[in-house]
Amino acid sequence: MRKRGILAALAAVLLLAGTVLPEKQGLAKEEGAKKKTANVKVGDYKGAPALFVNGKPEFPMFLFEQEISQQDGQVFHDANVNLYSFIEKTSFLDLGWIGPGQQDFATIDRVMQTFVERVPEGLALPRIHLWAPQWWLASHESEKLDYAVQPPDPNAVTKDASLASEHWRQEAGEALRKVVRHLLDGPYANRLLGLTLAGGMFGEWHNWNSEYLPDTSEPMRQAFIAYLRTKYNNDQAQLRAAWSDPDVTFDTVTVPTAEERSASDVGVFRDPTVSKRVIDYYEAYQEAPVDAIDYFAGIVKDESRRKLLTSVLYGYSPDMSYMPQEVHHRATALAHRLTNVDLFTSPHSYYRRAPGDDGALRTYPASLALHGKLFIDEADDRTHLAPPGTSFVLANNMNESLGLIRRAFGQAVTHATGMWYMDHSSGQWYNDPAFAAEFKNLKKWGDYSMKLSRQRSSEVAVISSNQSEFYLGGKTDVSAAFYEGPSTTRPQGLGELSKAGAPFDRYLIEDLEQGLVPKDYKVYIFMDTFYLTSSQRAAIEALKGGGRTLVWTWAPGFVSDTGLSTANMQSLTGINFTQVSGDVPPAAEEPSADDRQESFEGGSFPQSDYTDGQFPGNGAIVTDPDKVIEGAYSAYGTSAETVDWHEFLYTDTNKVKLEPGATYTVTFKAKTIASPSAAGSFYFLARTQSGGVAQDVGVNNWTDAPGDPYTKSFTFTLKGYEDYYLIWGLHNGGALSVDDIVIKRETGVPVELPVQYRLDAGLFPGATTVYGDMKLDPVFRPDAAGAQVWGTASLGGEPAVVARDFARWRSVYVSAPPIAAPLLRRIYEEAGVHLYTDSYDNLEANRSWISVHAATDGVKTIKLPHATDVYEIIANRSVGKKLRQFQVEMKRGETAIFMLGKAPKQHGEDD
Repeated sequence: MRKRGILAALAAVLLLAGTVLPEKQGLAKEEGAKKKTANVKVGDYKGAPALFVNGKPEFPMFLFEQEISQQDGQVFHDANVNLYSFIEKTSFLDLGWIGPGQQDFATIDRVMQTFVERVPEGLALPRIHLWAPQWWLASHESEKLDYAVQPPDPNAVTKDASLASEHWRQEAGEALRKVVRHLLDGPYANRLLGLTLAGGMFGEWHNWNSEYLPDTSEPMRQAFIAYLRTKYNNDQAQLRAAWSDPDVTFDTVTVPTAEERSASDVGVFRDPTVSKRVIDYYEAYQEAPVDAIDYFAGIVKDESRRKLLTSVLYGYSPDMSYMPQEVHHRATALAHRLTNVDLFTSPHSYYRRAPGDDGALRTYPASLALHGKLFIDEADDRTHLAPPGTSFVLANNMNESLGLIRRAFGQAVTHATGMWYMDHSSGQWYNDPAFAAEFKNLKKWGDYSMKLSRQRSSEVAVISSNQSEFYLGGKTDVSAAFYEGPSTTRPQGLGELSKAGAPFDRYLIEDLEQGLVPKDYKVYIFMDTFYLTSSQRAAIEALKGGGRTLVWTWAPGFVSDTGLSTANMQSLTGINFTQVSGDVPPAAEEPSADDRQESFEGGSFPQSDYTDGQFPGNGAIVTDPDKVIEGAYSAYGTSAETVDWHEFLYTDTNKVKLEPGATYTVTFKAKTIASPSAAGSFYFLARTQSGGVAQDVGVNNWTDAPGDPYTKSFTFTLKGYEDYYLIWGLHNGGALSVDDIVIKRETGVPVELPVQYRLDAGLFPGATTVYGDMKLDPVFRPDAAGAQVWGTASLGGEPAVVARDFARWRSVYVSAPPIAAPLLRRIYEEAGVHLYTDSYDNLEANRSWISVHAATDGVKTIKLPHATDVYEIIANRSVGKKLRQFQVEMKRGETAIFMLGKAPKQHGEDD
């Protein structure tokens, strides 16, 4: 009795603090409140994974908000939306883990209660963050995520447990188990779909602060050792042979340093016979978050007796090429094969999500479908109603906002996936009756889509190798730029694929290796297959035949487990290559007299190497002694504080030719005549007309006070464009004089050029774009013998795009990404792929649907692979019956969605 009394008193104290003892969790609920959960699962339906609720397929359209707002809850309920996800209004929803063995469920109870009150019907998928709380980290210092590069201010970076920490997994796992039990024993069990399990940076299973190169913690070292013991059969001799290290033991294994991670052996490549230790580390590092996902998802499945679904934000297509490879998900093939995870989700492209862009799905939908996983697109496009200060607001009006919402829906029905419309503001982005009507119409058609074939109709397969990046050195992720970036204003890999006129299916090389990728595609594109195992090569060899076309980008198969070899590339592609360094040798020392100098003593711009800036009259040559720095003349610019950017001095590109890839130092004298505004500055940079602002280099700002002249000197390296010019300007006012400019090309510095190509003007009429923005080393020059040359290097003119025909297949090599959309169209046409459009708009299609998001204004002609009825669902109108092609007039940023087949009666209801 005494023991029971002590427990009761302790429980009372903790309950007053908002804490529930684990053994007393159910006491706060009403007697008999426990309710039966819905019967939910993911299974195959009409050719694709589908969500089933109580035995019926459900179109997976969600609303996601921090908390479901009253108005949006009503709007989506009225639209017959049954699926909802959320966190918490003022913080991320977590485990409520406030101390050892103590959890506070008040927050999750409140958000569930809010959901139930605001949405009378429907199922919830709360996002639970598994971050280690600060009190836990304070008592488990050795379990914290650590870095090869120490942050300048360690207190300024986010702290969390290493994703490899067994202590964190076990203790957070027990806390998660109690959350699951609490929810299932509570009054909202019948309103649960499952849980999204969120870990790492922003809950997206990236490691925090990847710019500092995680993870050097002891838990990661132990995970690395465990991985090596498995890989090398716990045989120290095998480890030593693989690492070419006669002294290493499993116990003495260390995590590679920053210098070791960025090192390479040939160009940017790591030779696996030399650098296997770093490669092995990346394999272990990438498996750690997937192991953690599987562990936590297994707890949810176990505690719910597999009644709850699990969702994770993982498997993103790498896209941050400005970051180290540590930031990306590169164990995606392993994740796709987890039996404890049902749903995968990610936002779509952040590079191209403006009106008129493709907003490509940032994952591998076809690969997910092979493994029975349902993909949910995080459709977090900001509408024009997003409040000031919101990032990524790209829509300016209702029409553009609706175009983005429809684009996401078009992707969902054509890929047989789902989406959650996500409002970060919880109530502002969709606060207009036009959005309510739109969601209602889209949900109606989404429901109808479940009655139609959900199979893809693509004739193009795109194959990715996530793990090839492990074989590349350097400080940033190289292969990420094969898909997204590196420039937001230049052609990009997925962007070119999206507007080439035919749908494509994305797989991983492991899918092909296992024989899971169908062999009836007409074109197979290998995006980043630098490294291939022998079994992966065999799977590719099996595709050579049947009239198929195989397309390759830079360095296909260059790396194998036995080393680096162009012979491997040649046997894979059927094309011979010459391997050359990507660096142009350093320039010879030049006498200083050859440096380009300008003092403006000619008295006018035509008598100098410069012009008066962006517009005539922006700059002047002055003689006022108060403004002249030296001699009789100086260049001068002035503008009002209300003028954002005023460029008053340019180099004349007809007179000053700057060499692509070269390093320059520009030194000049300046004199501040009037200071800019508090928010302003003077600035200098180099810009290319053809590459645009995204290729600016040498950007420098200063705010020196009025008074005596001073000297500025800036050193920078140009990218691979031939039309760079120098700019001096004023930001938000001020007045500045400039004089005695010296432009010096630095000697002894290798010229770093991106690998670029132009398409043959005769084969591709009107094609003038230069493709490629990446420095790739080595460069592999294809031999034109026996091949057609479709494109040449932009600077040297050597063959860069070649197509070679064999008895029963074709091989096409493109020396650098991206594969240009006009080039893709030619490949497709000659391979017999059906092209739906020729207007370079963003296209998605499957057997039942076509979605077009217009990149330009104009009349779009859509050609169909066979005669069929066509119904346009936005205007709810019949386009025609038994059509082979039709036209639609569109504005940039509009989305048109067409259902193929017999139109339903009464706009989407059953016949």
